[in-house]
Parts: sequence; structure tokens; C-alpha cells
Amino acid sequence: MNGQLNSNESFPSERDTEKVITQHGFKITTRKLPILKAEPIERMTNALGIAPPEMIFGDNLASIEHQASGWNIQFNAFDALDRVDKTGSSMLQVAHSKEWQSSREKKHEGITEVVKPFDWSYSTDYKGTERSRSTLLEPSNTPIPLELLKRPDPIIFFDEVMLYEDEMADNGITLLSCKVRVMPARLLLLCRLFMRLDGVMVRIRDTRVYIEFATGEVIREYTAREDKYESKLAMKGRDVPAELREPNNLVELLPVVDQKLERVLLKPIAQSLPYYRLFHSSTTISAAQPAAYMPSANKATPPPQSTKPPSSSPPGSLETEQIRTKGSNAMPASVQIAAEVHKRAPSITEPYVAYAVCEKLIKTCASQADYSIPQRYEKNGIIPKTASGEDLGVGKGWWYEELGLTPTFTTWSQITFLHMYILHVRLRAFPPASAQTWHQHLLDHFFYTAEDRMVRDHNIAARGARNSYLKDLFVQWRGLLAGYDEGLVKGDAVLAAAVWRNVLKGEERVDLRGLAMVVSYVRGVVKGLEGMGDEEVGRGDVVFGDPGSQRRGVVGVRSRMMDTLPPPVVEGGKK
Repeated sequence: MNGQLNSNESFPSERDTEKVITQHGFKITTRKLPILKAEPIERMTNALGIAPPEMIFGDNLASIEHQASGWNIQFNAFDALDRVDKTGSSMLQVAHSKEWQSSREKKHEGITEVVKPFDWSYSTDYKGTERSRSTLLEPSNTPIPLELLKRPDPIIFFDEVMLYEDEMADNGITLLSCKVRVMPARLLLLCRLFMRLDGVMVRIRDTRVYIEFATGEVIREYTAREDKYESKLAMKGRDVPAELREPNNLVELLPVVDQKLERVLLKPIAQSLPYYRLFHSSTTISAAQPAAYMPSANKATPPPQSTKPPSSSPPGSLETEQIRTKGSNAMPASVQIAAEVHKRAPSITEPYVAYAVCEKLIKTCASQADYSIPQRYEKNGIIPKTASGEDLGVGKGWWYEELGLTPTFTTWSQITFLHMYILHVRLRAFPPASAQTWHQHLLDHFFYTAEDRMVRDHNIAARGARNSYLKDLFVQWRGLLAGYDEGLVKGDAVLAAAVWRNVLKGEERVDLRGLAMVVSYVRGVVKGLEGMGDEEVGRGDVVFGDPGSQRRGVVGVRSRMMDTLPPPVVEGGKK
């Protein structure tokens, strides 16, 4: 350690330039370092058996890892170059190169060019290096849901990594790069090879990796496009020299010559609060997603007292057991700082906190009557229908197995609405300046979730059709707000009628005992939330039970008023 650096060592180090984001159990890593030096290039040349491109970023990478299963896909320069044809069978020489060579004006008599024995355009069909302890990507017909990617979701992480570039002796360009974009609910990675051989050919090969965090679904799409130089652009009357410098302008003009779809379903991991860690200059920072800013940061410091009065229910009563809260752990210093910022400038941070926590609350509401449609992911699968024409799914839990509801999108949305209404009532007790923000984010996240389900489970690709359904849901939400409010004020009979109209769809044959359990459940949970402080609710620490397990004892108790009523009179005047 005499202050001198080895000229063949990379600086800064790999650790210094790593960025890591962890989202719902998926660890996304990017690393960017300078071009390789002489000694690493020589080692790579010997290992590959071909000369690497002019600019090789051999230490760069983009990686996605599912921490629970060990599944991992990585994009790096060495493995990409190892997929370059080394036999010469696909080289852009002789056949394609006749046009290229004839366009060269300077020739030297008696000198014969020696063609390199590999594809000197460095065209690779690299789709990433996949590793797993168990399951791997398999051929599939499931496309990437582009409609979900077109939504204006916030981008919590973005990075671009260059792997290699070559100017093909000033006759074009070849470059391979990766871009990764992470949103709260999903991510997309694009690895693109762009090759342009002037006067001969344009080639684009895209590998996209799409991950839906809620389901653990991973889709990989490989698309290869190519065409003769200028052919498509000339037909469109475009500025050819300018257009050929930008692959995004070319991708839709080039015909598809190869396409493959693969899919794997990994077990999703529940994440209490979204966050990410950035590693830079050997320092760990935990922050970025504002959901983690609300909790009190230090166990030694008691949380601020809530303005809500404590629950009058005795410990252990049903009202206090309706809502179970999770204990908070000591958090990193960065989160403590964020909490302090929120305390000092609540008007600035409130919308971001509300956005993230409401996302968590909606996931809790939506999970109460969750369902799936397994036929959607089967090859040539036929989805069964209800009598009214809805897709019929498979669901478990009290709402389906005991109350007997049909697992459909309508049922799921109404039960989700019921739990949203319960939260809506509690959020009204927030300060007036904050309540409207929380109400709006709660509703927005429901519509995001509903639209995701339309695309993922019901294959409703048309935006117009989805918008029509969402408008209907909004009308239903406004109507049930009035109905449930009236029920809370006027009594259980009115509340039962509102539940019957919305959750039970106004059916004539009704399980009255089950309906009574739902009504009792709503009142009990509202009472339980009343006993929680604003900070507890503001952290999203709300866990619902089900009407059967929590209200069965209440509904089963015979009212003393029944004993005072005269026996019913039956036909014939007999009692």
C-alpha cells in the first residue's frame, strides 16, 4: 500500500459503483466500471477465443435475483460475447459483404484482405445468464402486458449499463447495453443489441425481462429484427442518416425474424413496506420509498400521543381483537432522518407517505377475497363462465367457502370495497388537511390493482374496455359510500340491506346467518380501528380477520328480547 495503483486494476472498485434495489424479494443489481485495461482484455481474449470489441466493459453487469428461490438472471459482456458465432458461418463477409466491399473506393492491387474467422459484427443472441436451484424459464405463449407498462407509475429506480461497443472499422456500429426500470408493482429490463453495417444491414435484437412482484411471474421475451440498409426508411421518406443513428426510430420499421417467449412463476414474497438500498462509495442507505418514513424511528423514544381517545372496550374483547397490529422494529438512521423530516415538513412529505402506505392498505383489502384463474396460464385453456357471463375463478377463505360467494371479479371488487369503506371511515378522523389526500390515494391504488387484474387474469387488453369497467366501479363506490354510511347511522337492518345489495348482489336466497356475521364484522372492525392511533393507521399496520372466526360467537347468542315475544301463530290457529 505505497500509494501506487496497478495499471490493470479497475478503479473505482466494483463495490464503489454497485447499485442495489430490493423490491418484494427481488434484488436488482447494476454495476458500471470503466473500459477494461490491457491484462483483463488479454485474459478475456484467451477465454473467448476471439478478439473482443474496441470498447469492452467487462466488469459491468445487470442482475435480477429472487432471494427466496435462488433464481437469478444476469447480463454481462463475457457471456454475451461467448454467444457470438466463432465458426464464420454467420459472418457479414463475402455474401453480405460484397455490397459493403464494392462501396469501398480505395483498393490496393495485390493485397488480399484476410477475413477474421468469427462474426466481426459481434452480433449475439444473448438472452441473459440464468441460474436457479430449482425452476427455470420455460417456453410459453404469455406475452408481456404492455398496457401495464404504459401506465404513469412512479419509477423508483432506473439505470443503464453499457456492455460493449465497436465501430466496425468506421463502417457502422455495434453496441450492447441494458436498461432496467423498477416501479412499485413491477420491473422491466431491456438488453438491446444494435448493429448497423453501413450500406448493408441494420439489426436489432431485444431481450426483455418483465417481473410482476405481486404474483412472482417472470416473462422473458426475445425479439430479433433486421433488414437491408435504408430499405424501410427510404419507403417512409425519412431522413435516413439521422434515423439510422437511433435504434428507437428503427425498431418498429424492421421486420421480426425471430421471437421467443419464456415464463417462470416464482413464489411472491410479502413485503411490509417497500424500500430500496443504494450502495455507493461503500455506504448503505435505506430509504427512497416514502412508506418507511411514517413509523417512529427509535424504540427508546415513545411515539407521539394520538388525538383519538382510547377504546372503551376491555382488553380481550372482540372489538379490540378485530384489528391486530404489528410491532415496529428499530430502523436504520436514514429512516429515522426521514421520519424527522416528515415531522418537520408534513405538508411536503404527506402525499408521498400516503401514496406508499395506501398501496400497502389496498393489498391488505384486496387479499380478503383473492382468487385465481388457473386456465388463464394453461395452453389452450378454457376459462369457465358464470350464468351472467363472468370469468369463474378459484378462491379460498370464509367469503367463498362458508358464505358461498362465487369467485369472480365482481365479488372480489365488492369485498375489497367493503374493507376500503372500513378504512375510509377511520381515515375521516385524520386532520382535515390530510384526510382527502389519503382517501384519494386509497381509491387510486384500488383502480391500479383492479386494472392489473383485468389485464393479468382476464386478458382485457383494450384500454377502452378497461376504462368502461373502471367507470362502473367508480359509480358503485360512490353509491356504496352512501349506503354503508346510512347503515352505520340508522342501524343494523339498514346496514344489512346495503351489504345484501352490494356484496350478495341482491340475491333472493340469502344466508341470513352469514349476512348477520358480515354486519357484526363491519361494526366490530370499525370499533377496533377507532382504538388505533393515527400513527398506527398511518403506518399501514392493519390486518383484517374474517367474519366467521371473529363474529360467530356474537351472532350465535340468542337475544333476550326473543324470550319476551309470544310464540308464532301457525296455520289453523294452533301455536
